[in-house]
Amino acid sequence: MKRFFSLLLVLLGLCLFGCGCLVRSLYPWLSEETRVADPSLAGAWQDVEKECIVFFNSTTSTNYDVLMVQEGEDVSRFSASLHRLDDALLLQVAPENRTDLGAFATLPGHLLYKAVLEGDALLLYAVDLDSFAERAGKSKVAVLPDSAKDKGFILLPTTGDLEAFVRAQLHEPGFFGAEPFFTFRHLPAKAE
Repeated sequence: MKRFFSLLLVLLGLCLFGCGCLVRSLYPWLSEETRVADPSLAGAWQDVEKECIVFFNSTTSTNYDVLMVQEGEDVSRFSASLHRLDDALLLQVAPENRTDLGAFATLPGHLLYKAVLEGDALLLYAVDLDSFAERAGKSKVAVLPDSAKDKGFILLPTTGDLEAFVRAQLHEPGFFGAEPFFTFRHLPAKAE
């Protein structure tokens, strides 16, 4: 019964995650031990090209609630955490923490971005889809069988295995895309 329930959740996850071409993980990519704080991340950020504004609200020194508004209409809520591995700053994004009954009908989909935070600019680089299948295969990273570049990849390993994979790939050329997935500019705080 437990195996059936796990398979059902994975299939549900495939349906829910099939709408985007990103690399997602069922478990967080990085552990609590790698979290760092950066107060400059809090506030409003705008990506004009994608018609998107995100609001990072610091809930603790290293956790953020994120509200995303796209094209002035769509609203999405996430949680995010900033991590440091070696000299790289990484942003891990996950579904918001929910306590309602809907939390039992959805699966997590953790995303990982390389973050470059300089002054009023926040550049987020997604894991590169073109090279990911080969990297995962060489490293024996388990992916959902129907995962592919055109559908996105869904990773099955636990956090410890994913963090080891990220550490091994982090400084390899092309692990993250060459161009930013998001190019945000910090919006000035409204004067009161």
